[in-house]
Amino acid sequence: MGSEEKKNYIYNVIYRLSICILPLVITPYVARVLGAEKVGVYAFSSTVACYFIMFGKMGLDNYGNRSIASCREDIEKRSRIFWGIYILQLVTSILSILVFILLVLTMFKENRTVYWMQLMYVGSILFDVSWFFYGMEKFRITMIRSLISRTLIIICVFAFVHSQKDLWVYTCVMSACFLFEQVQLIPFMVRYVKRVKLKKEDIVCHIAPNIKLFVPLLALSVYHWMDKIMLGILVKSTAVVAFYTYAENIINLPKGILSALDTVMLPRISNMIANNRIEEGIQKMRDSVKFNSFVCCALCFGIAGVSPSFVPWFFGSEYSPTILLTIELAMVMIPMSVADVVQTQYLIPFHHEHIYIKSVSLGALINIILNFALIPFLGASGAVIGTFGAEIAVCAYQMVHIRNVYKVQQLFKTLFPFIICGLLEFAVTYALSNLPINTFLLLVIQICVGGLVYLIGCGIYLIFISKEFHNVEDIIKRLKF
Repeated sequence: MGSEEKKNYIYNVIYRLSICILPLVITPYVARVLGAEKVGVYAFSSTVACYFIMFGKMGLDNYGNRSIASCREDIEKRSRIFWGIYILQLVTSILSILVFILLVLTMFKENRTVYWMQLMYVGSILFDVSWFFYGMEKFRITMIRSLISRTLIIICVFAFVHSQKDLWVYTCVMSACFLFEQVQLIPFMVRYVKRVKLKKEDIVCHIAPNIKLFVPLLALSVYHWMDKIMLGILVKSTAVVAFYTYAENIINLPKGILSALDTVMLPRISNMIANNRIEEGIQKMRDSVKFNSFVCCALCFGIAGVSPSFVPWFFGSEYSPTILLTIELAMVMIPMSVADVVQTQYLIPFHHEHIYIKSVSLGALINIILNFALIPFLGASGAVIGTFGAEIAVCAYQMVHIRNVYKVQQLFKTLFPFIICGLLEFAVTYALSNLPINTFLLLVIQICVGGLVYLIGCGIYLIFISKEFHNVEDIIKRLKF
């Protein structure tokens, strides 16, 4: 990884961590002040809003990123592409906002104020040009604006949210800060684009490829967001939605770290392909699978091991059902991380959208079937099984169809030793959960001991069993991702 890639990776890790960590600062406070029922109402309404944001943006996060990356050295061309895509975004965003307003007026009579507050969140898509800055590899700008808006969330929540009656205030704070986060990017646009005269074709040409990348996003949303909506409908308990949402929030932290590399590498590999550096781009993807597998297994089994101590301490005893859900959801990360690397660093930049679309469509179908079959009997655990089944199906389908550049055997050879080391980490951290000491000190001990066990296990494998490296210093110098 070059110095620019490393810098962008660090910026994007900080950005992803700010999305996950800074709101978690307020989570123990919100969990106790609002209670599980009110947290569930917010989670359900926020998920509904996310669907309208997705329809407003279509497939722009990946399509816009790739399109700008392929021509970022040419200001004339990138300006034409930006304005063509952005005008299309404005049209779809306005339509999505209008439908959301109609839905609030006709369907959401209960907690209607909360949904009106979510309108600001939905309206933020009018100003979301983050895909442009990702394509330009300007990750420092996106990192700074995220830190600003997330800090505002923390300040405002502690200042204005004091009881269960303040659910609408909490929703207002979250939505307004998300809107402000997108608006912050607009002033920077003048540096990178200029006015150009557009023809109808400059806008229309983006519709078909954008929809191509929207279809898999729609399918992905089924097992990333729909599970909470189905829980709310089939179980009819907003508290269960809250338990599941908080388990997801814990898992989102490592997911953010893992997806940071994918976000950095998509424009980089897209640019390599545009400059005919095909084999180099494929090798980048292979290296990323190895690095993500190493990080994913460490985080996945580590979080599962500390959850019995962490959840009651962090959220409160009311949220004890979140412990099992966190352990279960942690296992979903392994197939998910592999699939994310493949689709973001190979399928999308190499224009193999048909494989991407079919894989996530298969995953969505499996998820819906499993959710309907299992949620009524197993509740939130049924939703986890549905998500896990979907991720396994997506990963398997993609690996079979890219076997010409990355074989399934290579994946198992890469993953297996890290999974074994992760299981050892889990066994140690889980066993330590029963120590009769202060919870915070216990968590520190669990993290340090579990991490050490994992690193020693990986070191023994890499140096003495696979003999890929001569010593620890060699690992640090030569490990590529």
